[in-house]
Amino acid sequence: MNNTTARIVWLLGILLGLLMVILLIVSMMTFPRIPGDLNEIALNNPTYILGADGQIAKILADREVIKLAQMSPHVLHAFIALEDHRFYSHHGINKRALTRAIFDNIIHFRVRQGGSTITQQLAKNLFFSFERDWARKIKEIFVAFQIERQFSKEEILEAYINQINFGSGVYGVELAAQTYFAKHANELTLAEAAMLAGIPRWPARYNPSINAAVAKERLSFVLKRMVAEGYISENEKALALLEELKAERINKMQGASDYFVDEVKNRLSRTLGAEAVNYGGLRIYTTMDPKYQFEATRAVSGGLVKLDEMMGLPPYQQASWDEKANYPQAALVAVDPATGAIKALVGGRDFRRAPFNRAVSNNRHAGSAFKPFIYFTALQRIGVNPASVYVDEEIALETGSGVWSPDNIDFTYQGPVVLKWALMRSINVIAAKLINEVGPEQVAATAKSLGIQSPIEANLSLALGATGVSPLEMAAAFATIANGGIRRTPILYTMVRNNLAEIIEETIPRNQRIVDPATCYLLLDMMRGVCEKGGTGAAVRSHGFTRPCAGKTGTSNDYRDAWFVGFSPELVTAVWVGYDDNRSIRDAKRRGLTGSRAALPIWATFMRHALNQEEIRDFPIPDDIQFVTINVHTGLEAAAGDSLITVAKRLR
Repeated sequence: MNNTTARIVWLLGILLGLLMVILLIVSMMTFPRIPGDLNEIALNNPTYILGADGQIAKILADREVIKLAQMSPHVLHAFIALEDHRFYSHHGINKRALTRAIFDNIIHFRVRQGGSTITQQLAKNLFFSFERDWARKIKEIFVAFQIERQFSKEEILEAYINQINFGSGVYGVELAAQTYFAKHANELTLAEAAMLAGIPRWPARYNPSINAAVAKERLSFVLKRMVAEGYISENEKALALLEELKAERINKMQGASDYFVDEVKNRLSRTLGAEAVNYGGLRIYTTMDPKYQFEATRAVSGGLVKLDEMMGLPPYQQASWDEKANYPQAALVAVDPATGAIKALVGGRDFRRAPFNRAVSNNRHAGSAFKPFIYFTALQRIGVNPASVYVDEEIALETGSGVWSPDNIDFTYQGPVVLKWALMRSINVIAAKLINEVGPEQVAATAKSLGIQSPIEANLSLALGATGVSPLEMAAAFATIANGGIRRTPILYTMVRNNLAEIIEETIPRNQRIVDPATCYLLLDMMRGVCEKGGTGAAVRSHGFTRPCAGKTGTSNDYRDAWFVGFSPELVTAVWVGYDDNRSIRDAKRRGLTGSRAALPIWATFMRHALNQEEIRDFPIPDDIQFVTINVHTGLEAAAGDSLITVAKRLR
């Protein structure tokens, strides 16, 4: 190599070195400023979600900062043994672990391992994204060095344990102790502390409240690490493994509103952004009634336990993480018909295992719960009334693409019956006759006007509810009927204020009269019959709900969906039960489960407890409505005899 070439190489080397120095300086200029107290970042500006009573329902990114002295020593030892056993000897990075990680990453041409110390994890969690890339890793190391120079080991450990994610929407060991074991961090036993230390690596999987068996395996591993690092003896480990751990919350409402809160977050994130919603210091005023929400969660949970028994399934809490995906689900939505306020919303049996919100998902067939929309259309458009007689018989209807011959669920026929009885008994044939007469397009339009927002394919199979809807939509549509024909748009929150108490978003209720009160009452009275003797929903009385009510059962094809949507003057509630994979719902004897067996008990239990302190009211009766007693089969007025029914009649 001649001198000229050598000088060029040296010059290029110097320029490359200068460029790297400049890039490093620029990169360091983008590093965040480390505060004087690391806990200042743990104490961020959380968003508060408030119930209708003004009480806090949820704090997003919730945490409570405490001092090391307020933590059980077992907590500190468990975290160090598990996460960073060289914590007290390194200066921010574990050279051996980092070297091993670098070689592994080079071999696989991507960032697979991080070799992170507690200090590096603190730096990552406080300042950087969770993307696995080299640039973030380099920044993380430099910030870790800064933290080590500026703070003591005790301050670093304290900040880390106060901000780590323990799942269930809580951060920091104090709230984790309250959430999982109903005690404070300084009261934790060795076994409890070790179990909590095992959660942050994979909060959804190692959560002891929902996955006890896997959490116990994780506990054993953490204790093994504590023995290896000299923090406990083999005998102490053995005793800890024998300890019976009971997952319990200090705040009983915690977890009861997860689906409700998640839907509020999703809606507001579309307009305000996820960062603002979670960390913007907002005050979100929801329509949730804490009592109703608690009772809704309890009714769904208890109802599914009984359903599991009926279906011959082992207890859900004893099932493994993967097995839990094969259990039936349920959803419940409760709406105040007078205001449109959503008072309670439950989207499944277990938010942490299955956060998919079935209460707002519109992919389930309504079955016979859709029939009130057909009857409503007939009342409005073809001059029939609850006493009109139709014949229940075998039929064959031309659809344009073939012949459709719907059967009743029990494959029997009753001959001539009045419309109120046909709805009470959920007779498929008569619903099919009505939709054939009024036209499926008109039925779809009626459903839309009442509150169904999902796309509806206008065909005769609507008679059997063959269209995808959500429990929220069904509750909204039935609320229009309960409200005398006035439709109110359902709302989840009324107002959002920023950290300066300024209103940045407000929900203005929207109301629209859909039909006159008298026509609406004719349908309402028919639906009251569903919940009385002879109706498919009469079991609400045997389940202890004695207040005035109306509703409709629903069972989709092959027992894939079970519904009960009903209301009292105060509250409209929709309940759906089914499998996520659309399997049939059958009991241990392989008998299909209808809406009255699977969904109605949950509805009745919730309504009974939610309204137990409310004054009993009846539905208001319009002035131009009178009642007559008629024969079920002839529709003629009768004072005595068999097969009598009382119907509402509109005065002309």
